[in-house]
Amino acid sequence: RKGFAPGDPMHTWRMHAIGTMEGADHRRVRGLAAAALSKRRMDGLRPMIRRHAHQLLDEKIEAGELEGRLDFAGPLPRRVMMDFLGLEAQELTGSQRPMAGVNIVDCFGPKVTPELREEANRAIQASMDHVARLYEVRRKEPRNDLLTHLVQARDEGGRISEGELLTLFSTIFGSGASTTSIIASGLLELTRHPEQAALLRSDPERWKRGASEEVLRYRPAITAVGQKASSALQAFGHDFAAEEPLSVILGAAKRDPERWEDPDRFDIRRDPKLTSLTFGIGSHVCLGHAMARATVEEALDVFVSRCDELSLRNEPRWIPFVMENKLDRLEIGFVARD
Repeated sequence: RKGFAPGDPMHTWRMHAIGTMEGADHRRVRGLAAAALSKRRMDGLRPMIRRHAHQLLDEKIEAGELEGRLDFAGPLPRRVMMDFLGLEAQELTGSQRPMAGVNIVDCFGPKVTPELREEANRAIQASMDHVARLYEVRRKEPRNDLLTHLVQARDEGGRISEGELLTLFSTIFGSGASTTSIIASGLLELTRHPEQAALLRSDPERWKRGASEEVLRYRPAITAVGQKASSALQAFGHDFAAEEPLSVILGAAKRDPERWEDPDRFDIRRDPKLTSLTFGIGSHVCLGHAMARATVEEALDVFVSRCDELSLRNEPRWIPFVMENKLDRLEIGFVARD
């Protein structure tokens, strides 16, 4: 419906994405990576996440200022992903670089231009070509990592197709872009709300989960997602046919006054168990939500523990995407605490 035809890289990539699969195929592909991305395993990564966060701040602490996205929020998820997946720097950046200048999410937005289709197809093809080369390296030189596990599932057990193999990896590493946006938004809101930063700083073990969940609610990376009606239904005064495409505006649901008191207020003291729809619900909940949450929680904790008296050096700029919140510039000044 958005002009992507069978054979287009974007069409092929989306056709094999676990987000569009249902039933047995969805359970089969998701099951190959779900155990490796469980909350229990991701919680074990927290010391590593904190180490990378501290290293990034070490480079900027004497200057007393940084560009929040470029110096901290962007590199941190990449480093975490590299350690977790056992990737070399060039292996990861080679997968991410083609996608950096294209907003794939907007391909599901209300208006897809021919230029966006061309850019998306080119970026997806380049990324899939690179991922195919990574798998070929693991075939020749197996390692104890997720890539080797997945390629062996393809070659030895036939449990996953080549298209599913390529798309699954891009789904896993691609989640780092959203984590970057969430961390950057968290830095922005903690800078704008110094009393909230002070609260987190005073007792991080008590408040860091609430801080992460509040950022996910208040300023989500993805503001809308494309879905289909699972059956014929009536909702919000509209009739929907089975399989009818629709957009779910997550940004609106996260400010629902029937669920959150004073929803336009940023407050890390909200009950973190009252989660938002950021990572979805049910069988299609985001595969990497545990890693994202662990990374955001530790990033915000480490940042406020080392940086005090936060101030904005400029009015932050937002990149004009339709379905994402993504900061272009976030210059923050601070006083070092160590």
